[in-house]
Amino acid sequence: MDRATQLYEQYKRTKPKLTIDGVEYYLLEGDLLLSDLQLQVYCLEQAEREATAAEQREGLVAMATPDGKIVRWAPGKALSYVVVRSTFPDEPSYARVVQAMRQAAGDWEGVCGVKFLHLREQDAGQQPGQARPLFDVRYHDTQGAFIAVAFFPNDPVEQRHVFIDPSFFRTDLFYNPIGVLRHELGHVLGFRHEHIRSGAPADCPQEGTSDAINLTEYDPKSVMHYFCGGIGTQEMKLTEVDRQGAQAVYGPPQDKFQFFE
Repeated sequence: MDRATQLYEQYKRTKPKLTIDGVEYYLLEGDLLLSDLQLQVYCLEQAEREATAAEQREGLVAMATPDGKIVRWAPGKALSYVVVRSTFPDEPSYARVVQAMRQAAGDWEGVCGVKFLHLREQDAGQQPGQARPLFDVRYHDTQGAFIAVAFFPNDPVEQRHVFIDPSFFRTDLFYNPIGVLRHELGHVLGFRHEHIRSGAPADCPQEGTSDAINLTEYDPKSVMHYFCGGIGTQEMKLTEVDRQGAQAVYGPPQDKFQFFE
């Protein structure tokens, strides 16, 4: 049995398996949902990473295609979303996520050339003739399997969800809820976890890097870094190094330009 198959069988046995909206996923690295096929690809990449362990990578990390092209949304594309009101248990929790999403999206807009658009009029349901949002934000109780999870630009359309677990609303935990959504929106923009870099502590979660491109030097305070190995931050704020990496992919913030039709 080759190493990729060994990993696949191991993860199928040991990783949490969740069913969300009728779709089965495996949960890896705390906030990564993978279908069975995606898990197989993940294991192939992990096996490749182990085989080339001497390779050193640094910095804010972008998703990449097999031929080395950076994965990102098309220039000028509005990243529209809805917060599905019917999935939340009450109005206060829904309103809290709406506000947290607004703040997290605004923070990314403030450092690079992206635009998030909340189609709030569709939060209660899409009406005939309304444009379909790029993704939605939903409440889903996983019994604390994760705080929140998102997706990457190259994930299938049917996986374009940001799921919020009830643990997001707890007040006795160490994390900043807005920081959690800043982190998840980083995935939506195509950025990988920072703690997969060679400079990160050994006990931080490891992931395959064959589909990654380094953008900056290693940043232990990056918004994309877990709080692990005694480093990282509980606030998950965007750093100056994050800004540099994000602009390498998406350019400066749109408010730095004067646009003409």
